[in-house]
Amino acid sequence: MSEASEELDENVIQLATQALQAQECISWQLGRIHSHQDIKISEKVHACLDLLRSQKASFEKSDADFVGPHVDEGNMLELKQLTLLHTPSSVNEEARVKFRTLVELALKDQCKSIISVTLITCPWYELSQRERGEQAKHNILLVVFCCRDDQFFSPANQHIRENASVIDFGWFCAVELCHFGQALCRGRTRYLETVYSRPGADIYSSEHWQELGNNLKYMSVTGTPGFLEACLGQAVGGLAKKRKQGGMKLREGATIFELCASLRLLHHAENTLVRGFCSSEVEESTLSLAGATALAKVREFYDKADVITCKQTIFDLLMKWVTELRPLANSFKAKFGKEKQRETDAAVGEWMMKTRLEGKRLNPLKFLSDDVSKLLELMHKVGGPVSNMEPDQIILVAVAGSAMYNLNTPSSDIDYVVIYAHPAEDLLCATKKISECHESRGTDKAVEYGAYEARLFCEMLLKCSVVILELLFTEKHEYASPLWHELAKHKQAFITEKAISQYLGLIKNNFKSIGKGKHSESPKRDRKLFYQNFHKIHSIQAMMKGELPQVRVEGPIRDFIMAVRTQDAGQWSREKVLIKLEEEYSILREGLCARTKRLRENPDYNLCTDWLKTVRGLS
Repeated sequence: MSEASEELDENVIQLATQALQAQECISWQLGRIHSHQDIKISEKVHACLDLLRSQKASFEKSDADFVGPHVDEGNMLELKQLTLLHTPSSVNEEARVKFRTLVELALKDQCKSIISVTLITCPWYELSQRERGEQAKHNILLVVFCCRDDQFFSPANQHIRENASVIDFGWFCAVELCHFGQALCRGRTRYLETVYSRPGADIYSSEHWQELGNNLKYMSVTGTPGFLEACLGQAVGGLAKKRKQGGMKLREGATIFELCASLRLLHHAENTLVRGFCSSEVEESTLSLAGATALAKVREFYDKADVITCKQTIFDLLMKWVTELRPLANSFKAKFGKEKQRETDAAVGEWMMKTRLEGKRLNPLKFLSDDVSKLLELMHKVGGPVSNMEPDQIILVAVAGSAMYNLNTPSSDIDYVVIYAHPAEDLLCATKKISECHESRGTDKAVEYGAYEARLFCEMLLKCSVVILELLFTEKHEYASPLWHELAKHKQAFITEKAISQYLGLIKNNFKSIGKGKHSESPKRDRKLFYQNFHKIHSIQAMMKGELPQVRVEGPIRDFIMAVRTQDAGQWSREKVLIKLEEEYSILREGLCARTKRLRENPDYNLCTDWLKTVRGLS
């Protein structure tokens, strides 16, 4: 970057800072006018603040965040036309090449690899139509891809990552490896149909995809409780409506495609429960009487003038088929359900890990061997799930709360915070969601604790949770692994405007509780609100100067805060302490508004992502 560009950037950041500081002043002044009741103006002020913060963050490049895969829609129209033109039997090599080229263009630079491309169709629906265009009308091009490591191991919220793992346009659906594997193990029928696709429907198969097809048993997946329940439940749920006099009737407006899709599901169930083999095509000789009769009606549909009566007849046959299969499914699930689920989870989990790693080796987690006896003692003391973890999973054990602040009294509770890491292999093989938080709190607990997985810890750290930041800012803990020390080297990167905002939020909430007399019946808890606010004000004063806050207080500051906590007469009465607290808070807010420079708005997202990848053994 040229000197002129750097100077321009600095000027723009300074202008953004001035605008933001002016808006901070407006917010503070309005907040002081207690009679001001216009909620709309308040909402506008805060919305403007958020916008200006976002603007400054963009200029200073502190706005890095999770970016999920997305498709380039430039060639999607051509891809859509191609998808809705073909049935599996009409796909030739030229069409396959075109499919692959367009999919690669759509996902260019968005993922690590494309694992498979499959044309998903309904063979039952094809038999109800004569024209290829009609047969292909409901086609879906399903793509399975592997996202980049920085996306998979991101500290972003699980909900955000889950939403980013599926790109669905109806006719086109791209799903991430992890989402695909977990949904397959839950019994998602369409995903099974990509593994055991119809002849000609396989557009592209990587070596890893072929390996899945070779190692995954059709009967294992279709025998899982989730799959059987999906087949029988969805076959009826989307079509049926309860009659007032009892029983079920065909939903008004149900289409022949929906009926055929339900028959397709029952066909899968019958293959498992009666035939014991995979059949991607519809063969009359392999169907039960109910299925074969329904097939005959489907074939007649195209030539039927009275389509309503024909659909009702197919529905009645479908319900009869469900009635025949339900007891078989219940018996099968009771006998083999758990076994089939274990087989499927193991095969899919191992395949997901192998596919994502692509031959990479994971570095093992490390712990301080000299402290192993102390660490084991701490893990035992914390108890719960923590006591059953391996020592190398533990990143940090800290005593939080007043003890960490050096403001504890003999009657103070001991509250542990543990940061741990799931083994990377468990995450890579996970066919269901893994818990990231274990908490045990309450007055009835001998030891209170909160244990947080490394990803969740990073998510809270990026949100600038006060408790989590204080863990990072504190110098000494009960146990800290090499991984913790590696992160702690960069603690200065977390002195940000967002951190100050979170500290201010805690102070404001405490003021509200004080004003309402929330803990007036418990002087001890009431005083805790006061001392917390003095402590946080002291922390913000340090951060304003770009300095690390003194979490563990010493000397005169400690003496003052301890007096606030433990004394209640004379100058330490509630009324006088509240006056002192409000004065200090006003001085703090005036000082924040008077600044001509601001800290970076947000902590470093990429720093947390890189650290998390190191935790997973991918440094």
